[in-house]
Amino acid sequence: MKRLVLRIRDADRALFRVIFHVKWTPLTPIMRAFTVAGRAGALWGVFAFLAYLATGLETYDLLVPWTAVAVSWLVAEVAKFLFNRARPFISDTEIAPLIRTPSSSSFPSGHSAAAAAGAITLSAIYPAFAPALILSGFLVALSRIYLGVHYPFDVLAGILIGTATAAIVLVLV
Repeated sequence: MKRLVLRIRDADRALFRVIFHVKWTPLTPIMRAFTVAGRAGALWGVFAFLAYLATGLETYDLLVPWTAVAVSWLVAEVAKFLFNRARPFISDTEIAPLIRTPSSSSFPSGHSAAAAAGAITLSAIYPAFAPALILSGFLVALSRIYLGVHYPFDVLAGILIGTATAAIVLVLV
């Protein structure tokens, strides 16, 4: 079991290095913008609020995405304390993140959890915007690796948390 865990960790680090070292100058400000917009689910909260105002003030349309984003972000933040994984730039001093470095633990990604929850719930409510919402969620999640602050498995775990939370909220609310 220990050997399997080490192989997974090594694969995660290798995949991180591949993604992090692929840099395209025009893409960097876009990735920074998506990371900033995705902080604590802000992008999804603002979209939900504006759509709520524009489409008839239906409480459900605001309650579902806000609840899913808040719960997924909270679950991810609590999980960080349980796993306490060092971020890539701490584990490897040759990594120079392209944004201000977070002080919290790396696993799972709260940005990715909120992005998945927001993109999925908002896509369910506003299907015409689903392609743009899903692409935005993907870019928020990918930006965390591209900018050097999360490993790919941190992001994947965040996406799984956000997806599960979104499904539960959509069924229950």
